[in-house]
Amino acid sequence: MRKILVAAVLLAGCLAGVDSLACGDKFLVIGRGPRSQRAKGAVQKAAILMYMDPRTELPAAIQEQGLESDLKLAGHRVRVIEDRRAVGETLRAQRYDIVLAGLSDMESLERELGSGAARPTLLPIVYDPTAEELAAARRRFECVMKSPSKKQHYLAVIDDAMVLRQKRAHAMPVPKEER
Repeated sequence: MRKILVAAVLLAGCLAGVDSLACGDKFLVIGRGPRSQRAKGAVQKAAILMYMDPRTELPAAIQEQGLESDLKLAGHRVRVIEDRRAVGETLRAQRYDIVLAGLSDMESLERELGSGAARPTLLPIVYDPTAEELAAARRRFECVMKSPSKKQHYLAVIDDAMVLRQKRAHAMPVPKEER
């Protein structure tokens, strides 16, 4: 009799398995705890210079989304500059892998940086774009960051830009005088 009772209780527990998930701590469910909400580490750590033109709405949107803190949590080294004249001086003083700026600032930054192996990758941020604006930016640049967006998207675009930067660095021929 006792064995039948134990078997009945176990059978009832198995059949009511769906309801038994409702009890307990919700943080014990995989993927729901505070750790899963943190930014994941970057594939490659990057030195990032962010130029945020204070005359546009982009800096407020970026600050509201916490892009700078998310990038730092992922392991990137980030510096934000709001003065256009300081961008060139900063790039000459320190080496950066990526320069993040609004799409409207990319042309002047391209002229200033010129070309070369040590040149940072320009990564435009397109704020609240239409489909045509986004398509045009993607035709012109290898990677484009769309704002507003989720932090996973931002981090994925930065990772993609770093992978493309590495591929480009390995594909560049070595000048004859350096051989």
